[in-house]
Amino acid sequence: MKKGFTLIELLAVIVILGIIFMIVMPNFIDVINGTRTSLNNEQKNAIIDAARQWGVSNLNEMNGKIYYNGVEKNFVTIDELKNDGFLEDKKIQDMVSKGEISSGTKICIEYKNYQFVYEYNGRC
Repeated sequence: MKKGFTLIELLAVIVILGIIFMIVMPNFIDVINGTRTSLNNEQKNAIIDAARQWGVSNLNEMNGKIYYNGVEKNFVTIDELKNDGFLEDKKIQDMVSKGEISSGTKICIEYKNYQFVYEYNGRC
């Protein structure tokens, strides 16, 4: 008598593995997408923190208006943050869309309640 597996047994194992894969894969994809979103949020927070540090060094307020080197200013770009040494000079990638974030992306600055408020890529 020969020892081994029949074709039916092999097909049953393949079907069971396929079912397990179909159950696990959506959860795995959700974890990856959640991680990408989390990374994007952390990256935006790091850019806003860099803008805050830049603002402390460069901005003045007078009568509710914001000034940079004597000129009214209501935003700072990622490119300016890189040029002034507040961000590393490297490409910044959007982890969700997998595209590059433009160096011209604006971080809006407002003066509210006696403090500067920063908003990533807002409508300035």
